[in-house]
Amino acid sequence: MATVEKSARQRILDAALKILRKEGVSALTQPRVAAAAGLRQSHLTYYFPRKTDLLAATLEASHAQAQKPKRGATGGEADPVEAVRALMFDRNRMRFFLSVVAQASDRSDIRATLAAHAHGVAEQLAPLFGRTADDPDIIAYVDMLRGLGLRLLLETDEKRPLPVDLDALAARFGLRRAPGARL
Repeated sequence: MATVEKSARQRILDAALKILRKEGVSALTQPRVAAAAGLRQSHLTYYFPRKTDLLAATLEASHAQAQKPKRGATGGEADPVEAVRALMFDRNRMRFFLSVVAQASDRSDIRATLAAHAHGVAEQLAPLFGRTADDPDIIAYVDMLRGLGLRLLLETDEKRPLPVDLDALAARFGLRRAPGARL
């Protein structure tokens, strides 16, 4: 029975993530997610009674997916900086992130997930600069990237990418690539 429950919960999360990526957080409704997962809405509410429960779990699932090493075009691991660029500068992801932040003040589980997400991004980037994830310069760099991602939402031309030189930005924080680090 536990396998069936995990399977249904995972189908819900997969459907929610797909909707979020394609259409943004406004499209994330319980009836829509239930239909996309092939379940009745009552089944979805068994796992996620409130939309905030679904948001928190979806954020955790998104964070877990982002932490998995991806393969680059050459077959090796993908560049962590480019992975962070895709994470921070995707409009739908940032809309989702902002909506989750808005819910976080009332939910300690969401705040904990947001903190884990920021730490996970810092863990990905820190080795590139020969630093640790708790280094204040790395934390400031990640915060700046998040801020730039949020700024992207305010741009009037949604087709124009935000021109960000991640190496130059890192240098502003005193970060230099570690010898042998790929950027």
